[in-house]
Amino acid sequence: MRRFVYAAPAALISAACASRPWTPSVSVAYWAQDVPASVDTSLPTTSQLLPLWQLPTGNPWSRYAKATLLTALGEEPRTGALPDVEALEVLGDARAAAHAVASAGLPQGTLWMLDLRGAASVAFATTLSHEAREPVSLVLTFNNWPDPDELVPAEETLAALIRMPPKAPDPAATGTYPIFLLDSWRLAYRFDAPPDNVFDNRYVMSPGDLPTPEVLRENGVTRLVYVVEDLDDTETEEDDLHFVFAAYQQAGIALHLVDLRMLAKRKPGARWPSELAAYTLFVGRRATLLEDPKFYERARGGFGAFGPPRIFTRGPMWGGGGGSWRGGGGG
Repeated sequence: MRRFVYAAPAALISAACASRPWTPSVSVAYWAQDVPASVDTSLPTTSQLLPLWQLPTGNPWSRYAKATLLTALGEEPRTGALPDVEALEVLGDARAAAHAVASAGLPQGTLWMLDLRGAASVAFATTLSHEAREPVSLVLTFNNWPDPDELVPAEETLAALIRMPPKAPDPAATGTYPIFLLDSWRLAYRFDAPPDNVFDNRYVMSPGDLPTPEVLRENGVTRLVYVVEDLDDTETEEDDLHFVFAAYQQAGIALHLVDLRMLAKRKPGARWPSELAAYTLFVGRRATLLEDPKFYERARGGFGAFGPPRIFTRGPMWGGGGGSWRGGGGG
């Protein structure tokens, strides 16, 4: 697998960060450019892997799950080369954090959003599924396609989905805790136009990919915990989540920005509300990458087929508060 890399990452990213906040995709592109070496892997078919990740019929979170990456496997069993994701140090960090969270117990009324390197989101979520006392619903949001000349490592995330199957959810379980798995690579290399020989498989999360404030309330969710790898490298939510989070905030959903290190220190018996209060995320209005016309000029088919930049309004999004998308398209 070949991947495009920056010729001068430090200079480019430093200049870019002068006008943009550090979000998960900025830091992952800066610190984690190298994908692990590939190893021969026995690949399951889509029909074999999909049931392991599919939520039961009637689960309120199933409508947000995407099988895009899983369908890339096809229906012919074969052997292929995939990255050795176990070589990634962040996987150990993700598992340690999830183990601490499972041991302490999940806070009630909380949606978890894992905006980590895709393989780390998978490691965190599957650890929770096996160790948490509370029933969880793992929601895949990976919406890109792997390719030998891919820009961002979708194959890395696919390898994790194959090698780290979750515990099967109980079809009879109600009131499950939603765990949304995001890939922080999705908006990486945002200030570059990829070379012609590179497959631009970046994408964005659109408001329709996530539950509305009303859906959260209907399912008893009053709090969102947004998990990133390291708060030393991330200061706020990703650009494609900005208006969604603003709508949550306006609707009274409490937002918290935490990292793996904070979660790994969690102790049984500690009170979640008081601990999370120190990690409150306030979403103030800011310019986002998705409002920059040059962002779309640099994208060659990536970003979920989003066309020209949308116009954000002050009107309702999904009928709730916040900004809204105008125009077609979607992730």
